[in-house]
Amino acid sequence: MKSFEISQHEQDKPDIKQDKNMVVGTILTIIALIAGSAIVPLVDEYKGVPFILRSIWRCQLLVLYCLPLGAYFYYINRKTIDLSKVFTWETLIEFLCSAIFWTTASSMLLFSSDFTLVSHATILANLGGIFIISLHLVRGAPVHQFELIGAIIAIISVIICINDGNSTKTNGQTNILLGDIMGLICSPLYGLYYVVSARLLKKLPSICIIEVSFTIQFFITSAFYILFYDIKDFYSFDIQYGILGWASSEYLLYSLTAIGVITGVLGIGGYVFTLNYFPPHIVGTIYLLEPVVGQILGIILGQDNMPGIFTYVGTFGIMAGLVLSIKGDLMKAPKASKLQDKDSEKGLSMMHTPSKESIGSENSSLEMMLK
Repeated sequence: MKSFEISQHEQDKPDIKQDKNMVVGTILTIIALIAGSAIVPLVDEYKGVPFILRSIWRCQLLVLYCLPLGAYFYYINRKTIDLSKVFTWETLIEFLCSAIFWTTASSMLLFSSDFTLVSHATILANLGGIFIISLHLVRGAPVHQFELIGAIIAIISVIICINDGNSTKTNGQTNILLGDIMGLICSPLYGLYYVVSARLLKKLPSICIIEVSFTIQFFITSAFYILFYDIKDFYSFDIQYGILGWASSEYLLYSLTAIGVITGVLGIGGYVFTLNYFPPHIVGTIYLLEPVVGQILGIILGQDNMPGIFTYVGTFGIMAGLVLSIKGDLMKAPKASKLQDKDSEKGLSMMHTPSKESIGSENSSLEMMLK
């Protein structure tokens, strides 16, 4: 009885480590959210540069910054990393998939932002969390009613947002429908990227994943550019067509600060960092808040005109769906934990009564625990 009381007392103590992780995760998420919101408007400041080349420049800068960080985090975690799980075909395929998903989605997002508002491009591309919830429904996985309601509200709000015919770009090439469709296609790709990255996080530190993944992305994107674009000035510092155009005297300082640090390490890296603290569909849904900050930056930088009323209504509706989805996920976790504890207690109690009558029950209990 005494030992039970002690264990019960220990259970009642607040989980300080969990609370600390929640605080750290929330702070990192806020930083990553602000930096992530700036990705599209800041990268679009490379005026006249093809969208695929903008992706190549960004990949180079991210790999450059993450290389020393990746080496450091690998060194301090070297004793806990199981290399037998890292150097496998499964891990290689996961890295290739994450690189392909992100390369395709991010390139299409930059293309989308050339024709539609920053808020439209980012809000549609970041529906990955809603996509994952829909995937859970199809697979028959547990989905809380608040998650479902939140997803429905978000989808309706997206339709409202797309119907904003009063929004225009300042570059004179407004095509809201085309830009919105391209942005919408990005969302399942980003959702799959979050899922694959969450699997890789079980094997390597997040910064190492970013380094390897974006190195692969750099080669994929460069190969695509060489195949489909004029490569006359590709191997040069040309500010519009060169692979090292970001390092030209005109862009060097801007590239190293705004693109390398803000949109690279804090923005793109933030997507992976936050997966250490929150599940993939919550991370994907949190980034639906990007359009607010991104649209403000787009207006300040002179890329967009003020959006129409439908954009405001749609954005606030999506935020409401976000809140419900997060609430549903938080309510679902304790319920699943309680059911697991109850099953374990039932199995233990039946194992401690070895009478003839309980042999069948004991076997079924063990089977249930193994499941």
